[in-house]
Amino acid sequence: AARKNAGGKPAPAPKAASKPTPVKPDTWLTAEDRQMNGTFEQIRGRLPVPITGQYMIGNHFGTYTVPGLKNVQLENKGTNYVGRPGARARSIFAGEVTAVFQFGGSRNVLIRHGSYISVYCNLSSVTVAKGQKVNAKDIIGTVADDGSGRCVLHFQLRKETAKLNPESWIGR
Repeated sequence: AARKNAGGKPAPAPKAASKPTPVKPDTWLTAEDRQMNGTFEQIRGRLPVPITGQYMIGNHFGTYTVPGLKNVQLENKGTNYVGRPGARARSIFAGEVTAVFQFGGSRNVLIRHGSYISVYCNLSSVTVAKGQKVNAKDIIGTVADDGSGRCVLHFQLRKETAKLNPESWIGR
């Protein structure tokens, strides 16, 4: 049975919900963000190491097998930098602190550099606050010590939501 309106005429068919207009990538960026992206991309492979002092890489970015366990693979979403006691985390590029939070007993910091986000995990203390502007090499916190003298900074780099291999961006 067709629906009828008050005048006895058939009611118009309900309109189909309109599809949302897709947002083009990077349309939310300001002119300053776009300039920052260009500069960030130009110095790929030459960004400063995110930890102070002597360090070594403990775990690389990507999928790896667990020694002694057959068919067990895990994914490292970043790079683990192993430093000396007292090692501090530092910003790899100018940007704005977008988050400071605690997770799993350690503190973590996210810094936005245009479309890029650097993530610093496993900090025992933090010296920055949300909304704060930072420059390259500014200290953002102290890397937590595991009790045996190892300070492991877990560092991630992303472009929007895409995970990037930090090692291809950081200089040696």
